[in-house]
Amino acid sequence: MKTLVTGGAGFIGSNLVKHLCDERHKVVVIDDFSSSGGRIFKEPRAKIFRGSFGDEKLLRKLLKGQDVVFHLAATGIIKKSLENPLSYFKNNFLNGVKLLDAMRSAGVKKIIYSSSSGAYGEPKKIPICEDDIKEPVNPYGASKLAYEHVLSSYWHAFGIESVSLRYFNVYGPGDEQRPVTRAVPMWIKAVLKNEEVPIYWGGKQIKDYIYVSDVVSANMLAAKRGRGCAVYNVGSGKGIKMIDVARAVEKASGLKLKIIDGGNRAGDPSVLIADTNKIEKELGWKPKVGLEDGLRFAIEYYKKN
Repeated sequence: MKTLVTGGAGFIGSNLVKHLCDERHKVVVIDDFSSSGGRIFKEPRAKIFRGSFGDEKLLRKLLKGQDVVFHLAATGIIKKSLENPLSYFKNNFLNGVKLLDAMRSAGVKKIIYSSSSGAYGEPKKIPICEDDIKEPVNPYGASKLAYEHVLSSYWHAFGIESVSLRYFNVYGPGDEQRPVTRAVPMWIKAVLKNEEVPIYWGGKQIKDYIYVSDVVSANMLAAKRGRGCAVYNVGSGKGIKMIDVARAVEKASGLKLKIIDGGNRAGDPSVLIADTNKIEKELGWKPKVGLEDGLRFAIEYYKKN
């Protein structure tokens, strides 16, 4: 399989690229390295290009002969989407349209899109299904949902197949986000350095955590088995209070977190848990790594890095 991976130097992207290379697929990466945390991404088995997925000239060059595009690149920090929403819609939406149109010109007929549970907003029921009401509560979630509608139009109008994977809370090795806003890497780094760490909403938020290798397997199955214009939740199907995630980090590390009250934070749903019946039934996907093991693997990564 010949693949183009946008955002292939990022957290999920770098894990996906390694897996694709391990399976001996031909991999081309495009990334502007804005979210790699200064880390130099090295994968000698892939061809890596620095640039934007909205660069139409570069896309024309890189899309030739590709079988599938894994589209992971995005502007992704929720807090910053509240500060500068226009930039999020320009990158996540408009540049995404440029990517799709370049695919149309190049004759590439399949895209696997990294969407977000942020598309749902505050759910009306739990667990949440793909067809439930979607009312994003921040510009990031809105930009991800808006692009799903573009994918639908390109399937019906031009026959470009798409699979949108709505990730819940992904964690694991390779998460070098800058600035660090995701709880698990923030808390692991804090506990290893004996630093203070904020917990928002009194730790009462309930989230669904999914390990990065399970997300990679969802992408692979989507590429192999996804048809038409499909949307799937990618989560563990289990909810956990954030205070309990913090305690799990302590247990896995054998260290004590210095927790401070972060107060409330705008743009955060109080609870999000995935219903994964659809992806299990249609793609044969199930998560394999539980939170305890996943945190242990992540802690070992951060100790070494």
